[in-house]
Amino acid sequence: MTTYIAYILKFLFRIKWWLIICPVLVALLVYFYMGRQSRYYRSTTTIYTGIVSGYDLENGEGSRQDWNIINNAMDNLINIIKSQSTLHNVSLRLYARNMVHGNPDEDNNYIYARNYRSEVAHTPQEVLDLIDRTSEDKTFRKLLDYEVAEHGNHVYGLFHWTHRYYSYQALSRIEVRRIANSDMLEISYENDDPGVVYNTLELLNDEFVEQYKELRFGETNDVIRFFEQELARVGHELREQEDSLRDYSVENLIINYDEQTKHIAILSRDFELRYEETRLNLNSSESLRRKIEAQLEELQIFRNNAAFVEQLHKIGDLQAQITAAEAFIPDPASGRQPVRQPVDVSRLQVQMNRETDSLRSLTSAIASQQYTKEGIATGALIQQWLDAVLLSTKSQAEMKVVNEWKKSLDDRYVQYAPVGSTLKRKNRLISFTEQSYLAMLQALNTARLRQKNLQMTSATLKIINPPVLPISAEPTKRKMMVAAAFFVTAVFILGFFILLELLDRTLRDKIRAERITGGKVIGAFPGPGRFGERRFARQYREIASRFMGNAVLNYFDPRERPNVLNVLSTERGDGKSTLAGHLAAYLRETGMKVRIASWNKDFDSHQKEFLLASRLEEFVHDAEGETPLSEADVVIVEYPPLDDSAIPKELLQNAGLNIMVAPANRTWKETDQLLYEKSVEMAGETPTALFLNCAGRDVVQTFTGLLPPYTRLRKLGYQISQFGFTAVK
Repeated sequence: MTTYIAYILKFLFRIKWWLIICPVLVALLVYFYMGRQSRYYRSTTTIYTGIVSGYDLENGEGSRQDWNIINNAMDNLINIIKSQSTLHNVSLRLYARNMVHGNPDEDNNYIYARNYRSEVAHTPQEVLDLIDRTSEDKTFRKLLDYEVAEHGNHVYGLFHWTHRYYSYQALSRIEVRRIANSDMLEISYENDDPGVVYNTLELLNDEFVEQYKELRFGETNDVIRFFEQELARVGHELREQEDSLRDYSVENLIINYDEQTKHIAILSRDFELRYEETRLNLNSSESLRRKIEAQLEELQIFRNNAAFVEQLHKIGDLQAQITAAEAFIPDPASGRQPVRQPVDVSRLQVQMNRETDSLRSLTSAIASQQYTKEGIATGALIQQWLDAVLLSTKSQAEMKVVNEWKKSLDDRYVQYAPVGSTLKRKNRLISFTEQSYLAMLQALNTARLRQKNLQMTSATLKIINPPVLPISAEPTKRKMMVAAAFFVTAVFILGFFILLELLDRTLRDKIRAERITGGKVIGAFPGPGRFGERRFARQYREIASRFMGNAVLNYFDPRERPNVLNVLSTERGDGKSTLAGHLAAYLRETGMKVRIASWNKDFDSHQKEFLLASRLEEFVHDAEGETPLSEADVVIVEYPPLDDSAIPKELLQNAGLNIMVAPANRTWKETDQLLYEKSVEMAGETPTALFLNCAGRDVVQTFTGLLPPYTRLRKLGYQISQFGFTAVK
């Protein structure tokens, strides 16, 4: 575990300058960049809507509230505030206000002078000519009339381009939120000009109320207008139908149809009775008269008497008048009243009685000396005959009058029969129209009630906290952004190098080499080193050679001579000769006889004797100036690169140790891995170890311990790297 912790610490130490310099540079760039940015100002305003707790005329006080409707109303109000039409009018009004009140030489509560100068400089002259410095409203109307949906129209572009004050993109940053579940809405806006921020919210408060009223009243006003028109139309039809009924009633002399028809029915009944009575009287009087006339022969003198006939006609006329007049006399039993002023019946009756008495006297005078054939005095019969004649005359007069009234009643039946159906149809049509009128009136009243309710709701839109002109700018996020830039860059650098560490196949150190190759690393030899390390390069090589020699001796068998050490590599230039030379020099210092056999000068790796050799003596021969193989304690054999020539497996198996030299600063390719694994397989039980060449000082120290210079700081650092936190020297 400590090995991996140390590896991580070494990894961090290796990239320390990347982790320090890059984040610091990025943080400085962010710091100076944000220092050039404008400061932002924020203002807020609070609006009371009254949607939740306001009085509702439609539902009444104390009615149960529907929260879905309430939430929908609040959402609609918020959407109206942030709608494009509302913000468009705010944009033009704000532009008109700034252009009217802006000052190019001095900041004011409308717009900064520099912003005003910039706006004037970018405004076409034809738009500047629309600015009326005496009136915002006139300027707004002119701008509205000038605006056309064209690409080159400056006023149209103010809202649809990316202007920082007047565009929809800028105004859409207005924040509208409902305060908890209350009636309150909080509107806030932030921009780099305090005057623009203040006037934007002030204009928005006025504009969205008008938009809200227009949208909410528009539909209701249309409904009211429709019902008013329909009510006027239906009312006009109702008046025309009533006037038609009136004219029809006047034309047909109808005051009360039901009473009039009832009266006619009663009259008909009465006249039917009177008719039967008169007919019976007429028949009986005629029968009596004929019977008496059969007994009297002298009646011809009465018929020839002019006075008698005249008097009889006069009595008949009076009787007809009396009969006609009696038809209009009120009946106390029925309570009927006459339909017109009747004739004075009592006067006619007195006259009738007088004429009757006169006729009787005349008859008596004529018949005083007359007798019947039987010798009976004719006076009594004459009186009976006269009574019968009078009754017949009366009955005839009455029958004539009754027949005339019967005809009149029949005419009235003919008249009133179609009038009744027409009156019913007209009354039914008037009733239907009246119901329609009342329904329209009720709907109109309902719509007006809703309009009043909307007026009350709109009236409750009150600005509780009006916007204020911000004086101090909002705190910037400069420190946070600088810190974030520093840490993000550090994390990015760290992640990049971690990814590089995981993907990179450079051997570099013991842990990486063993992880990549799967073999065992027994030592490392230093490379040229950095500038400050070059003066200690010789000491580093000597210390590394000593460690390498001690590590190799552990694999030799003291009972065998010579002990063979095979030095291998996968490519040319991996440093086999250098390592073999330093190792031989160290072993000779210990008194051992060492022989180096190199493929460059001692044998040919492409010859048959090498390729088919099973022992070293078969291809390495004694030479002048070299230690004979039979006398050498250690023979170091430097073989050709494995990618250039094959090595017999008996040579690998007969050695005490096979060393694979691998440069720490070179990529370990897949071909290298295949050659290494093949060598391990061919060596059989003979150990095959890795030895890193051109390694860094820190890598060499992993095997040799602390290398010079031995300063106090380096000693402390090395002690910490070895987790000796509490060690005492």
